[in-house]
Amino acid sequence: MVEDFAVHLVFDGPGDAPPFVLTSGLGGAIADWDAVTRLLVPRARVLRFDRPGNGSSVPSREPVTLRREVGVLDAVLDAAGGPAVLVGHSLAGLHVEGYARLRPERVRGVVLVDPSLVPPGVGRPFDVGSVVAAAFVRCGLTGLAARCASSLLRLAGRPAIRPAVVAELAAYPEMAAELDALRGAHPLPDVPWQVLTAGKALGRSPRRVLAAHESMAGLSPRGVHRVVPGSTHMMQLDEPEVVAEAALRCLAPR
Repeated sequence: MVEDFAVHLVFDGPGDAPPFVLTSGLGGAIADWDAVTRLLVPRARVLRFDRPGNGSSVPSREPVTLRREVGVLDAVLDAAGGPAVLVGHSLAGLHVEGYARLRPERVRGVVLVDPSLVPPGVGRPFDVGSVVAAAFVRCGLTGLAARCASSLLRLAGRPAIRPAVVAELAAYPEMAAELDALRGAHPLPDVPWQVLTAGKALGRSPRRVLAAHESMAGLSPRGVHRVVPGSTHMMQLDEPEVVAEAALRCLAPR
């Protein structure tokens, strides 16, 4: 356990190998990274964790903000023992970019796996799911919202979620605005920066998604954008080889 945030951590791989931190988006689970971990372990020390209020991690007493998530990653990086390659899926892409900007000396490389759309200049984006989640939070019904969503997720073969996930979804627009504001004051570190887009998750607005991810890759001079045609949003399950390859590429000399 990481005591500051009571975060449940799982370590795999040799202790003297370069650390890699894998962090999930909304409702993600440690097990989602099993296949990626198996591919990384021969060359990496892999750290996976349940985010606050998920899995075996207790909820945080702090409200959901980007700064809180940076604190969570601080605790995980303390356990990692050195600069790490950060791999963030979906909403965790915000957390990873924010961390790279605020703690550049602790980041060896970054892979954003089908990240939430936070292109430069996005400000506080409108998101229907966040509006609904915020209404449940204001009414004190986060538990009910989590139970209703869990029923749908079980049909899709996904684990149940907890109220913390509803609170995170409600906070998404503010976290996006917080990240966008950081960009003007805190440059990215000079490390590999990769954005992976899930080809099967482009939906009805493929140009919008591709443009957003392309611009997010362009935030760094070392940014690379790659579309993975055969993958759904859960790329770590569909195409673990692609994710692992991108992560290991961060170790290559410049």
